[in-house]
Amino acid sequence: MNTSAGAGGLGVAALRRYVLTVAAGNLAWEVLQLPLYHIWYHAGLLRLAFIALAGTSGDIPIAIVSLVCAFSLFGRERAAPPISPAVAWTTIAIGLVYTIGSEMVHLRLGTWHYAALMPRLPLLGVGLGPTLQWVAIPPLALRAAGGRFLPRHRSGTG
Repeated sequence: MNTSAGAGGLGVAALRRYVLTVAAGNLAWEVLQLPLYHIWYHAGLLRLAFIALAGTSGDIPIAIVSLVCAFSLFGRERAAPPISPAVAWTTIAIGLVYTIGSEMVHLRLGTWHYAALMPRLPLLGVGLGPTLQWVAIPPLALRAAGGRFLPRHRSGTG
């Protein structure tokens, strides 16, 4: 079975790179943003580790489903479709919209609470940390998967 794709295509190897980058990036982000949540000041190390892992275990399927939805909308009929700009930006948008909605629901339900350090988006009241998470990590993961939607530096004159 061929697991590779052409340049910029999403074969099995590229999908693995996407998922691994999403997992590593989100775990790091979840750990780094813990001080922006109220629980940081009241929970022990084991509980905080569980919270970071639980958040990451939710982030991974969101990223995968966002990518699948984007390919369903804008992908081409190929065994290893390319990661086009439309697929990339739709993946980011779906993850971002889901995250903002989820944050609003969880804040309203009291599932979690922001600390005073958490900057919030005006009007929506959701934290900037989780919002930026979905603007920063998916492009890096798509790039790791071989996506060419970000401009490449060109050497030479002109």
